[in-house]
Order: sequence, then structure tokens, then C-alpha cells
Amino acid sequence: MSEDVTPSDYEVALNAANAPKSRLGWTILRLVLVLESLAGLVVLWQTFSGVLGDKDAPAGLRASIIISVVLCWIWVAVTAYGAAKGMPSWARGSAITIHILMFSAAVGILQGILGTVAVGIALLLVAIVAIVAAIIARPTPPEPLDG
Repeated sequence: MSEDVTPSDYEVALNAANAPKSRLGWTILRLVLVLESLAGLVVLWQTFSGVLGDKDAPAGLRASIIISVVLCWIWVAVTAYGAAKGMPSWARGSAITIHILMFSAAVGILQGILGTVAVGIALLLVAIVAIVAAIIARPTPPEPLDG
């Protein structure tokens, strides 16, 4: 008599995380996040020089703009670091959140609220690629606890 051995939920999730499609999703997502972190440094520099050069704006407004840009860059950089170190579910969820917000910003730009059409299209394309990559990528499940 032969016993049918069924894989555990952990083994099924581990196989899904190691599938070629999932690895491709992680590769694309990591690349996008690293490029966004590097581009964020450029945005930080431009923001610092622009805000610090504008002496007419109130100090509180200038400080809030700098703090907002720094916090956003830290969020993207930490997510890129987490994705580069492994395949945790928190990095995937964070990347999806970042890129849904980027999609919203791109739609606002394309409506003429701020920026140029080229910037809006670029943000829209990056957001779509990253969201699709994050959906395709599967996180590595945590080790099962010994009962």
C-alpha cells in the first residue's frame, strides 16, 4: 500500500516563492526600488537647494517640505533594502503601497495639477511595472514553528 504524501502549506508557499515567475517579479521590483532610491537622492538635493534658497517662504513650510521629502526617500530606501536582502512580505506590501501612491501622483500630474506630461507618463509607467512585479513576486514564508 502506498501513502500519498501531500506537501505542507509551508512547502507549497516555498515552492511558489521560488518559482521562476516569482523570481522575475522580485528582480524587476528590486531594480525599480533601487533606481527609485537613487533618483530620490537627486530629488532630495533639488528640494534642499530649492527650499533653502527660497527665503520668502515661511520657515515652517520649508521645514515641512524637507521633512516630507526625507521621510518619503527613507521609506523607499528601506523598502529597497528589505527587498534586496530577501523576499519578505512586508517589502512586497510596502512596494505595492508606494507604487499605488505613485500611480495617484501620476494621474494628478496628467490632469495638469502639477508637473509636465512627460513626468506624469514616466511615473505612471514605473508605477504600473512595479505593481505588476510586486503582484507576481511571492514572499518567502517564515519557517514553521515546531509544535
